[in-house]
Amino acid sequence: MQRQNIRIGSQITGDTLRSVLDHSFATPLKQIQSSNVYQAGNARMRRVVHDLQRGNPIKIVAIGGVATNGSDASSPGSDDFFALYVKYLKRAFPNARVEPVRSSAGIAPSAVVAECLSSYLPKDADLVLLEMTANDGVGMDASLIDGHNAKAYEILLRGILGAEKTPALILTQSMVNGMGNGSTPFYLTPEAPQYAALASYYGTPVVSMRNAIWGSGTPTRNSDMITDQVVQGDGSTPLSPGHRSMADMLVFNTQRTAEDLLLLPYGDYDTQSIAMKVPDTPVYGDVSSEPWTVLSNSTCMWVRNISAPDTRLCPVNMAQMCSLDYSNRANMLRTYDERIDTRTSNSKAALIGGVVAGVVGGLLLIGGLLAFCIISKKRHAQKVAAAAEAKAAARRKEMASSGSHGVPITATSRQDF
Repeated sequence: MQRQNIRIGSQITGDTLRSVLDHSFATPLKQIQSSNVYQAGNARMRRVVHDLQRGNPIKIVAIGGVATNGSDASSPGSDDFFALYVKYLKRAFPNARVEPVRSSAGIAPSAVVAECLSSYLPKDADLVLLEMTANDGVGMDASLIDGHNAKAYEILLRGILGAEKTPALILTQSMVNGMGNGSTPFYLTPEAPQYAALASYYGTPVVSMRNAIWGSGTPTRNSDMITDQVVQGDGSTPLSPGHRSMADMLVFNTQRTAEDLLLLPYGDYDTQSIAMKVPDTPVYGDVSSEPWTVLSNSTCMWVRNISAPDTRLCPVNMAQMCSLDYSNRANMLRTYDERIDTRTSNSKAALIGGVVAGVVGGLLLIGGLLAFCIISKKRHAQKVAAAAEAKAAARRKEMASSGSHGVPITATSRQDF
């Protein structure tokens, strides 16, 4: 209410931003302010909010792991952070059409999303919420030493920022394993310093779940924190209260951007900034010289961290990388070639990992699906693998007879809220 009475020149904020500022925060304001870690020049997000104010349609895409999948919210697709934020945008900008797309990467790291980006990012995306901190945190300690994850994350950022429609990108940093059950300290996360440095270099806004909820948790003797906003088992996956906090920090970012547009209306400064190319020189040199080496190393490191240390689990080409099933830990190498809609998933596997919202079907046919075999000894895993291989073989036979090479099945799916 106080913000609605601010006078900027001859304008009262409430006259033009009443619906934008109309939001009941579930998180204390001080913590929400802290969650907006970095705003940067923000020209791309200014363009998105400007378009919303003018009633132009936008497509908003959430790319990430279990939090993005909404698995542990009480009503996935309704009260997870992405659904809540989309609902806010529709209330705040009633004249604009907001099309949401949820691209779940399950428990896969940034390296997989970077290599298979066309399966996750629609070409006409206007705004991307990238939530990969929790997934990359599995290989966090090694990343602090050799930087594989940070390099893969940089490749992913460059891919999104360099997309044809120059989408706005908000790094939506969730918490890593153990941060909410008192076993991992505040500082032990790829969110800082590596990802913070990349955000500064590329001028990409950052919002932090860690910052938003840490102050409301219960401190421990070791200066860690326990909170009921996340699943106590892993200490990172948000429950409904955690999702509300994540939505709050995105809402606050949008409100600040709208207020900034009153101070400095959208204009040439923004268009010139958006037109600037992604820097030719990356932070990490081998990101340009050896991108596949970076991505495969990061993926192999991640695989070994959550499974038996077996180099045969490492993908050897893009087809194998994109065909891995990252929906759960018990059956990592199960492959499939049908799009999976995460909106209706309430299974235990979804709670653990979520699913890739689609995979690259054509690449499965081309890229050597038979090179993979299920090494799990469980009969269930063997049956699933056999069924998947039989279906793939049938499709290959059908495609061969028709002379077609197939096309990738995108990992994006429209979701209406």
